[in-house]
Amino acid sequence: MATSQQFLVCDSSTLANFKQWAQAISGFFTTAGWSQAADTGQVNWGTIVSVPGSGAYVYEVWQPNDGLTTFYLKVEYGNTSGTNSPGLRLTISSSTNGAGTATGLIIGPIKAATSATTPPSTSTQYECNFSGAAGRMCIMMWRNTPNSNQQVFTVERALNVSGAYQSTYVTLCTVGLCPGNNSNTYQQSLMFGVGVAPALVQGSNAVGGLNVRGFGGGVAGVFNGSIPVDFAAPYVGLHDFPMTVIGSMAASDVTEGVPFSVTLYGSTRTFMPSKLGPFVGTGPACIGASYAVAMRYD
Repeated sequence: MATSQQFLVCDSSTLANFKQWAQAISGFFTTAGWSQAADTGQVNWGTIVSVPGSGAYVYEVWQPNDGLTTFYLKVEYGNTSGTNSPGLRLTISSSTNGAGTATGLIIGPIKAATSATTPPSTSTQYECNFSGAAGRMCIMMWRNTPNSNQQVFTVERALNVSGAYQSTYVTLCTVGLCPGNNSNTYQQSLMFGVGVAPALVQGSNAVGGLNVRGFGGGVAGVFNGSIPVDFAAPYVGLHDFPMTVIGSMAASDVTEGVPFSVTLYGSTRTFMPSKLGPFVGTGPACIGASYAVAMRYD
C-alpha cells in the first residue's frame, strides 16, 4: 500500500504546468505497484511538446499487478473543454487492441468533470492526495482549490465478506463538476466474462450517484459518540459488499481535509474527507442535501 500528498498547480497554460500535475498521477501508478501496458501511442513525458487542445487528451494504459483477472485502465490527461481546464478521462476494459483502444467489455470513457472550470492560478499549488495498491487506486486532485476544480476517481476490485479482493469484477467511481455548478458523480462495475452493470450517474440530466445510504438527506448524524459514514456498494444485480475506496457522509459531520479512521472488514482504514466544490454532492441524489466524499487514504 502507498500514499502520497503533493501540492500541484491546477493549470495547463504551459507545458511545464500540465506535466507537473499529470506526471504526478502517472508516477503514482508505478509507486502503487501497477504496471504500464505495452500499448503503442502512450504519452512520452520526455518528448511531449505541447499541451493537449480543447477537449483533447494524451493517455496511458495501466494494469493491476495483483495476480487476479487482469483489466486495463486507460487514464487520459488533458482539458475538459476550452484550452486550459485540467481534466481526467477514464476507461476500464477487459482488453485493448494494443494501440490504446479499449476492446471487449468497456466502461467509459468517463470524464471526472464534465464542465469546464477556470484555473485558479498559474503558480499556486493545491493539495492532491494519492492512495493505492496493486488492485486499487484512489486519486483526489486539487482538494482545496477555490474554483470547483476538485476531481476524484477510484478503482477497486470486488471484495468478499472478509474484505479480500476477488476476480469477479472491478468498479470505477468518479466525482467532478458538471454544468449548472452541480456534482457529476459516476459509479459503474465491469463484471469479467459477463458484461457491464448499469451505471449510477448524478449530474445535470441524470439521477443516481454513489450507491450509499443517505442518512437523513445530509443531516448531521453524530450520535452516541460516533459519526455515520457509508461506503459505496457495487451495483451488480445486487448491492454487493461495500468498497473500501470511497464513501460519503453528511458534510456537517466532516472536518475538511482532516483524515479519519474507521474499522472496515476487521481492519483500520484511513480516509481523506472533503466537502468542497462538487464533492458536496457525493451522496445519493437528494436536492439541497450537503454531503462529503471520503476517499481511502492508507
